[in-house]
Amino acid sequence: MFRYLVAYAPSFRLDRCGWNPSQPAILVAEEKNALRVQSATQSAIKAGIHSGMSVAGARALIPQIETELLDAHAEAADLEALATQLLRVSPSIAALPPDAVVAEIAHVPGGLAGQERATLERVRIRMRQLGHDAHVVIADDPTTALCVAKWQRTSTIIPSGESTEALAPLPLHALGLPPRDHRLLEGLGIQTIGAFATLPPATVTGRFSASVVAAHTLACGRSPQPGLTPWTEDNPLTLTQDLPTPVTELEALFFVMGALIRDLSARLTARSQAITQVNIRFHLDGGRHQSLTLRLGSPTRHPSTILDKIRHRLERFKLGGPAVALALSTSQPTAFSGRQIALQDPRRRDEAIEAVSARLQDALGSRSVLGARTTPRHRPEGAWRPVPFGTPVPRDGGSAAAALSTSHADDPVAAWLGHPTTMAPDRPPILLTPPIAVEVDAQPRKPPTAIHVDGRWHAISQILGPEQLTGEWWARPFQRTYWRATLEDGRTAWLYREHGRWALHGWWDR
Repeated sequence: MFRYLVAYAPSFRLDRCGWNPSQPAILVAEEKNALRVQSATQSAIKAGIHSGMSVAGARALIPQIETELLDAHAEAADLEALATQLLRVSPSIAALPPDAVVAEIAHVPGGLAGQERATLERVRIRMRQLGHDAHVVIADDPTTALCVAKWQRTSTIIPSGESTEALAPLPLHALGLPPRDHRLLEGLGIQTIGAFATLPPATVTGRFSASVVAAHTLACGRSPQPGLTPWTEDNPLTLTQDLPTPVTELEALFFVMGALIRDLSARLTARSQAITQVNIRFHLDGGRHQSLTLRLGSPTRHPSTILDKIRHRLERFKLGGPAVALALSTSQPTAFSGRQIALQDPRRRDEAIEAVSARLQDALGSRSVLGARTTPRHRPEGAWRPVPFGTPVPRDGGSAAAALSTSHADDPVAAWLGHPTTMAPDRPPILLTPPIAVEVDAQPRKPPTAIHVDGRWHAISQILGPEQLTGEWWARPFQRTYWRATLEDGRTAWLYREHGRWALHGWWDR
């Protein structure tokens, strides 16, 4: 059984054309031998303009209104591109023209409101980052989710089995019935979907059209669940981005590459693949091109890993002119389960760490090879700072490391008989900065039993905790509950819960 997440962006059709809600603008197309309104901005709607109105009628209300001619092919392509953003939550996605997208998400027996809420917020925030104020709804079927999103104009979760109750207060218009069928039902005094659902199924089947029968099935909560085809794309993967103005600064281009790399990572995760090579093609002003090929070594799809290598390579790269577009492509992606293996070359296992660091600094620069120094901070991600590799630890007690190394023998309290020895807390050597929001299977006030990471669910075989960490009221106060979770594949993760949300903060290296 699946659940469906629908993201409805009411202003998408004009957002993609560059209009914002405060500007009076309409999207028009030829219909019934006249140019008619297909969509309008919020300011135009407030003035009384609606879909189906002629352009002349719209200009009678707002004489200076701006018009945008519908490009159906470009709009469909943009909506498909928007749908791929849902690959962050599911490999099964689809566009719902003209202004919504849907993803098929797993339904865990027992219901995980926290997990679904985290997924909903993740999609809503991503849509806002892309410039679309979307209403996101999760329900048992996509039609119910879309109706609620369109007519209630809110983001919500409809509990499993409660589709009928969610649709009941909506107006009959929400079903989108053909005009003739809609007028017939209104003539019977039916104004809401709830009233429509009270009609006996046998009566509806025998007296109304197929459209009304299908709508009645939906109103009664018996709508069938469609199967969304998992998203695929032929090799090689190629992502492009046009630049609004010619760019000469590599730092600005690196910012654009970051967005492309994150999209690439989501698509690779959906396909359970990784890459060993990235090709970047710069389209320069005047029709020229410049290419950069980056070899990654071992297979990966982690955005930070790829971006770090790109940044190092760009330090020695010079553009031949202003760039007007970027194209990022990959070749020969490989199957990848989400774990890196053979991180150290066996041929170098006996090489001294000093020799390795010197060789890396020669190749990548001194700023790219760093060590870590502890600092006296409550927040785990702030309890260390990077220093040049090989920097000696000070002996003056000015660091947390020196403080921790101080003997407790000089403390008269610690000398009491039976007083336990102070133990340093166990912390993962691989700390993720920033922490990654994850979905977990957990009952209220109980530790999680499964975690969704690397594109799939992993059962937790052992869990230790909780450990409460809190502090820094003077800056950004935090209050977290940490757990050390060993997954079924042997990896050990450091998880925390804060304000009802779960995050992955680090890994213990086996």
